[in-house]
Amino acid sequence: TAVRMNGNALISRIPRAAARSVWPLCRSEKTKVTRAAARNGPRALYRSTSTAAAASDLVLFSLDEKTKVATLTLNSPSTFNALTVEMGVAFEEIIANRLVPGLKSGGIKANVLVLCGAGDKAFSAGGDLKWLASLSHNPVHVNADNMTSFYRSFLCIRDLQIPTIAAINGPAIGAGACLATACDMRVASSRSKIGYTFASLGIHAGMGGSHFLPLSIGRSLANEALLTGKIFSGDEALEVGLVNKLAQTNDSAAVKGEAMELAKKIAQQHPLAVRTMTKSIRLKEDEGLDAALRREAYAQAMCYARDDWGEGIDANVERRDPVFEDYFSK
Repeated sequence: TAVRMNGNALISRIPRAAARSVWPLCRSEKTKVTRAAARNGPRALYRSTSTAAAASDLVLFSLDEKTKVATLTLNSPSTFNALTVEMGVAFEEIIANRLVPGLKSGGIKANVLVLCGAGDKAFSAGGDLKWLASLSHNPVHVNADNMTSFYRSFLCIRDLQIPTIAAINGPAIGAGACLATACDMRVASSRSKIGYTFASLGIHAGMGGSHFLPLSIGRSLANEALLTGKIFSGDEALEVGLVNKLAQTNDSAAVKGEAMELAKKIAQQHPLAVRTMTKSIRLKEDEGLDAALRREAYAQAMCYARDDWGEGIDANVERRDPVFEDYFSK
């Protein structure tokens, strides 16, 4: 992954072929997506614009019964584990319908959960750009509802009764960075890139980024990161408190291993104490979260309605600086 400076903003660069695989529509081609498909909501629209693997394969769950450490894996390495609507459906299905009830009943005996990305290239490259490209055809209020549902399909991870650790085994960009930030703890490596690049791409932050990032690194640093599209290196992330630990080496297995060691240490503590403290901490952290998600969704929806929506992403794919229109433009 290469990273270059763009004015005051840092933009993540994934390999050109991979970038085009998740952003195949230039702005002139977006009109080919029909309004009828858009009105059917995010899941129907996603199916109409993608040929992703079956939903059951997009998120994998495993449990080490001996250590009581569970693992949830974003499983789309060919797209750098980009967050899609269909992946969100699978993610929510596992958490809301399996893990939360199983942890409550005792059917699933896990004390900690580690969230990671499949493969050794990325934690998550962010949102499904092909779907996002098509949203310019929707009314603002429809997009606001769609984005709120999309955020919540992943942020249901906050409903788990046990602590969560994000193993950032490579770049975590945009919505991917926000999902990692929504976890209770984070482990990375020096080569990890954690980027809140929304402003550089021409949209408001989403997936709870404007809520969780200030809680993680403080108001001033979060303001700078969100308003400049900053990407933190692993070392910078450790310095500002965005991550808890760095693996000793930069390979993906080392990051996951370091996250597992932290998880095992937590899993050895009293399970009632761990669960109740996790709940107490989140009660404070989640104050105002619903309002923040609604605000983010509406602000993103306004950005999708502009004529220059897509310029930032086109510029990213084409390796050039974006040229945004004036604030007062449509």
